[in-house]
Amino acid sequence: MYRGCKVNYSTVSDNELIGYIIGKPINEEAHNYFFNTRCTRFLDYIATKIAGEECAEDILGEFYEFISQDDWAILRKYRSDNNASLNTYLSTCAVHYFLKKKRIDGRLSTVSLDSQEITDQLELFAADEENNELPVWQAYERLNERDRQLLQSLVLEDKSTLEAADEIWKYVRSSEKDWKKLPQKRVQNTISMMKHRALFMLTEELRSQMAD
Repeated sequence: MYRGCKVNYSTVSDNELIGYIIGKPINEEAHNYFFNTRCTRFLDYIATKIAGEECAEDILGEFYEFISQDDWAILRKYRSDNNASLNTYLSTCAVHYFLKKKRIDGRLSTVSLDSQEITDQLELFAADEENNELPVWQAYERLNERDRQLLQSLVLEDKSTLEAADEIWKYVRSSEKDWKKLPQKRVQNTISMMKHRALFMLTEELRSQMAD
Protein backbone atom coordinates (compact mmCIF):
# COMPACT_ATOMS: atom_id res chain seq x y z
CA MET A 1 0.00 0.00 0.00
CA TYR A 2 1.59 3.20 -1.15
CA ARG A 3 5.06 1.79 -0.58
CA GLY A 4 7.88 4.28 -0.68
CA CYS A 5 5.80 7.40 -0.12
CA LYS A 6 4.62 9.29 2.95
CA VAL A 7 1.02 8.54 3.89
CA ASN A 8 -1.32 10.97 5.63
CA TYR A 9 -3.26 8.47 7.72
CA SER A 10 -5.89 11.03 8.70
CA THR A 11 -7.10 11.19 5.09
CA VAL A 12 -7.25 7.51 4.16
CA SER A 13 -10.52 5.58 4.28
CA ASP A 14 -11.44 3.49 7.32
CA ASN A 15 -10.79 0.24 5.46
CA GLU A 16 -7.43 1.49 4.19
CA LEU A 17 -6.41 2.50 7.71
CA ILE A 18 -7.31 -0.94 9.01
CA GLY A 19 -5.17 -2.42 6.26
CA TYR A 20 -2.19 -0.47 7.51
CA ILE A 21 -2.88 -1.48 11.13
CA ILE A 22 -3.22 -5.23 10.57
CA GLY A 23 -0.55 -5.46 7.86
CA LYS A 24 2.85 -7.09 8.38
CA PRO A 25 5.46 -6.08 9.21
CA ILE A 26 4.08 -3.61 11.75
CA ASN A 27 3.66 -0.12 10.35
CA GLU A 28 4.87 2.01 13.27
CA GLU A 29 3.59 5.30 11.85
CA ALA A 30 0.12 3.89 11.21
CA HIS A 31 -0.02 2.37 14.68
CA ASN A 32 1.09 5.64 16.26
CA TYR A 33 -1.64 7.58 14.46
CA PHE A 34 -4.30 4.98 15.20
CA PHE A 35 -3.65 4.50 18.92
CA ASN A 36 -2.38 7.94 19.89
CA THR A 37 -4.60 10.14 17.72
CA ARG A 38 -7.57 8.34 16.23
CA CYS A 39 -8.62 6.51 19.41
CA THR A 40 -7.61 9.08 22.04
CA ARG A 41 -10.94 10.83 22.46
CA PHE A 42 -13.06 7.82 23.34
CA LEU A 43 -10.22 6.17 25.28
CA ASP A 44 -9.90 9.29 27.43
CA TYR A 45 -13.59 9.03 28.21
CA ILE A 46 -13.39 5.31 29.01
CA ALA A 47 -10.30 5.82 31.16
CA THR A 48 -11.84 8.51 33.35
CA LYS A 49 -15.49 7.47 33.42
CA ILE A 50 -15.34 3.69 33.34
CA ALA A 51 -11.86 2.36 34.10
CA GLY A 52 -11.09 4.76 36.96
CA GLU A 53 -7.86 6.01 35.39
CA GLU A 54 -6.58 9.47 34.53
CA CYS A 55 -6.22 9.43 30.75
CA ALA A 56 -6.16 7.30 27.62
CA GLU A 57 -2.50 6.36 28.09
CA ASP A 58 -3.40 4.46 31.26
CA ILE A 59 -5.55 1.95 29.36
CA LEU A 60 -3.74 2.02 26.02
CA GLY A 61 -1.92 -1.26 26.65
CA GLU A 62 -5.11 -3.07 27.61
CA PHE A 63 -6.95 -1.59 24.63
CA TYR A 64 -4.15 -2.71 22.32
CA GLU A 65 -4.35 -6.23 23.72
CA PHE A 66 -8.14 -6.23 23.28
CA ILE A 67 -8.15 -4.87 19.74
CA SER A 68 -5.26 -6.99 18.46
CA GLN A 69 -6.39 -10.35 19.86
CA ASP A 70 -6.96 -13.22 17.44
CA ASP A 71 -4.95 -11.47 14.73
CA TRP A 72 -6.98 -8.25 14.88
CA ALA A 73 -10.30 -10.10 14.65
CA ILE A 74 -12.30 -7.04 15.74
CA LEU A 75 -10.87 -4.90 12.97
CA ARG A 76 -11.24 -7.68 10.42
CA LYS A 77 -14.88 -8.05 11.39
CA TYR A 78 -15.42 -4.34 10.73
CA ARG A 79 -14.01 -4.69 7.22
CA SER A 80 -16.33 -7.58 6.43
CA ASP A 81 -19.74 -6.58 7.70
CA ASN A 82 -19.94 -3.20 9.46
CA ASN A 83 -21.81 -0.23 8.04
CA ALA A 84 -21.02 2.28 10.82
CA SER A 85 -18.00 4.55 10.84
CA LEU A 86 -14.81 3.11 12.27
CA ASN A 87 -14.91 5.51 15.23
CA THR A 88 -18.46 4.48 16.11
CA TYR A 89 -17.58 0.80 15.82
CA LEU A 90 -14.39 1.06 17.89
CA SER A 91 -16.06 3.22 20.54
CA THR A 92 -18.92 0.75 20.89
CA CYS A 93 -16.60 -2.25 21.13
CA ALA A 94 -14.34 -0.55 23.67
CA VAL A 95 -17.16 0.74 25.88
CA HIS A 96 -18.79 -2.73 25.96
CA TYR A 97 -15.45 -4.38 26.73
CA PHE A 98 -14.47 -2.13 29.64
CA LEU A 99 -17.98 -2.06 31.12
CA LYS A 100 -18.21 -5.85 30.96
CA LYS A 101 -14.72 -6.20 32.45
CA LYS A 102 -15.67 -3.89 35.30
CA ARG A 103 -18.84 -5.87 35.98
CA ILE A 104 -17.03 -9.22 35.92
CA ASP A 105 -14.36 -7.86 38.26
CA GLY A 106 -17.10 -6.98 40.73
CA ARG A 107 -16.32 -3.30 40.53
CA LEU A 108 -19.45 -2.12 38.72
CA SER A 109 -21.79 -0.47 41.19
CA THR A 110 -24.41 2.25 41.18
CA VAL A 111 -21.56 4.76 41.19
CA SER A 112 -20.54 3.52 37.74
CA LEU A 113 -23.92 4.35 36.29
CA ASP A 114 -25.03 7.33 38.36
CA SER A 115 -26.86 10.34 36.98
CA GLN A 116 -23.72 12.40 36.46
CA GLU A 117 -21.97 9.67 34.48
CA ILE A 118 -25.00 9.12 32.29
CA THR A 119 -25.23 12.87 31.75
CA ASP A 120 -21.54 13.00 30.83
CA GLN A 121 -22.00 10.16 28.33
CA LEU A 122 -24.96 11.82 26.67
CA GLU A 123 -23.17 15.15 26.37
CA LEU A 124 -20.02 13.58 24.98
CA PHE A 125 -21.57 11.26 22.45
CA ALA A 126 -24.37 13.57 21.33
CA ALA A 127 -21.75 16.13 20.36
CA ASP A 128 -20.51 13.77 17.66
CA GLU A 129 -23.06 12.26 15.28
CA GLU A 130 -20.65 9.42 14.55
CA ASN A 131 -21.27 8.12 18.04
CA ASN A 132 -25.03 7.71 17.78
CA GLU A 133 -24.68 3.93 17.83
CA LEU A 134 -22.95 3.77 21.21
CA PRO A 135 -24.76 2.04 24.10
CA VAL A 136 -25.89 5.18 25.92
CA TRP A 137 -27.34 6.67 22.75
CA GLN A 138 -29.12 3.45 21.84
CA ALA A 139 -30.59 3.39 25.35
CA TYR A 140 -31.69 7.01 24.94
CA GLU A 141 -33.47 6.20 21.68
CA ARG A 142 -35.50 3.48 23.43
CA LEU A 143 -36.95 5.90 26.01
CA ASN A 144 -40.47 7.23 25.67
CA GLU A 145 -41.08 10.65 24.11
CA ARG A 146 -41.40 12.43 27.46
CA ASP A 147 -38.09 11.17 28.85
CA ARG A 148 -36.26 11.86 25.59
CA GLN A 149 -37.60 15.42 25.55
CA LEU A 150 -36.58 15.96 29.15
CA LEU A 151 -33.03 14.79 28.52
CA GLN A 152 -32.86 16.65 25.22
CA SER A 153 -33.81 19.95 26.87
CA LEU A 154 -32.17 19.66 30.28
CA VAL A 155 -29.04 17.66 29.43
CA LEU A 156 -28.16 17.92 25.76
CA GLU A 157 -29.27 21.54 25.38
CA ASP A 158 -28.35 22.41 29.00
CA LYS A 159 -31.48 24.47 29.62
CA SER A 160 -32.66 25.42 33.09
CA THR A 161 -35.94 23.97 34.31
CA LEU A 162 -37.76 27.24 33.62
CA GLU A 163 -36.18 27.64 30.18
CA ALA A 164 -37.40 24.17 29.28
CA ALA A 165 -40.82 24.47 30.91
CA ASP A 166 -42.65 25.42 27.71
CA GLU A 167 -41.45 22.20 26.05
CA ILE A 168 -41.88 19.93 29.06
CA TRP A 169 -44.99 21.05 30.91
CA LYS A 170 -47.33 19.31 28.46
CA TYR A 171 -45.99 16.02 29.84
CA VAL A 172 -46.84 16.97 33.45
CA ARG A 173 -50.02 15.56 34.93
CA SER A 174 -51.26 18.84 36.31
CA SER A 175 -54.70 20.40 36.33
CA GLU A 176 -52.99 23.70 35.52
CA LYS A 177 -51.98 23.67 31.87
CA ASP A 178 -50.20 27.02 32.00
CA TRP A 179 -47.09 26.59 34.14
CA LYS A 180 -46.60 30.36 34.33
CA LYS A 181 -49.62 30.59 36.63
CA LEU A 182 -47.90 28.39 39.22
CA PRO A 183 -45.16 29.30 41.72
CA GLN A 184 -41.77 29.01 40.04
CA LYS A 185 -40.41 26.80 42.83
CA ARG A 186 -43.17 24.26 42.27
CA VAL A 187 -42.46 24.19 38.53
CA GLN A 188 -38.73 23.81 39.12
CA ASN A 189 -39.19 20.98 41.62
CA THR A 190 -41.64 19.14 39.37
CA ILE A 191 -39.40 19.28 36.30
CA SER A 192 -36.30 18.44 38.34
CA MET A 193 -38.02 15.31 39.67
CA MET A 194 -39.00 14.35 36.13
CA LYS A 195 -35.38 14.79 34.99
CA HIS A 196 -34.10 12.45 37.71
CA ARG A 197 -36.75 9.91 36.77
CA ALA A 198 -35.74 10.12 33.11
CA LEU A 199 -32.09 9.61 34.04
CA PHE A 200 -33.10 6.61 36.14
CA MET A 201 -34.97 5.11 33.20
CA LEU A 202 -31.95 5.72 30.94
CA THR A 203 -29.71 4.01 33.49
CA GLU A 204 -32.01 1.00 33.59
CA GLU A 205 -32.04 0.79 29.78
CA LEU A 206 -28.25 0.91 29.77
CA ARG A 207 -28.00 -1.76 32.47
CA SER A 208 -30.32 -4.00 30.45
CA GLN A 209 -28.18 -3.46 27.38
CA MET A 210 -25.01 -4.35 29.31
CA ALA A 211 -26.61 -7.56 30.54
CA ASP A 212 -27.39 -8.80 27.01
